[in-house]
Amino acid sequence: MTFKPPADSSSLQSNYDIMEERLLKLTNTVYRVLEFFPESDPLKNKAKETALEILKNPTAEKIDMLLGYLWIAKSQGWLNSVNWMIISGEYEKISTQKSAEAVLNTTANNALSERQDRILEFLIKNEKAQVMDLQTVLPGITKRTIRRDLDQLLLMGRITRMGEFNRVFYKING
Repeated sequence: MTFKPPADSSSLQSNYDIMEERLLKLTNTVYRVLEFFPESDPLKNKAKETALEILKNPTAEKIDMLLGYLWIAKSQGWLNSVNWMIISGEYEKISTQKSAEAVLNTTANNALSERQDRILEFLIKNEKAQVMDLQTVLPGITKRTIRRDLDQLLLMGRITRMGEFNRVFYKING
């Protein structure tokens, strides 16, 4: 594995060990599910390669790519809904944990991305917003990426989330 914690922190070490173990089990599960894909389909090999890349260095982009491959397989009938829900849920947890770690590192530097700055500016001007409102300010950025930025801002304590399901709004803390 390429991601390692600082040597001085034993609790961080155990968290990384847990994540490594989860990733290994999840990769094995993906490989088992891929056995049901047609042998000649290139999607099978692409999914295997991407699962291995995630095992080496889990990034949100790679996880999104693998989940896209598995979604295609689900729509083809090669992957059942239960397996899809379990695998996608586990990868989402890993992606969220990696985002939280990135936020902790970013918070230490107290730096915001350009997108996060634009989100905060929009919230200051408009008091509250939904993800679809923010897509107008951030053209070409996916809802998933906007949600990740919002999650980071939430973890930093810069914004607050209100509501549930389709009625979720974000506003500036204060």
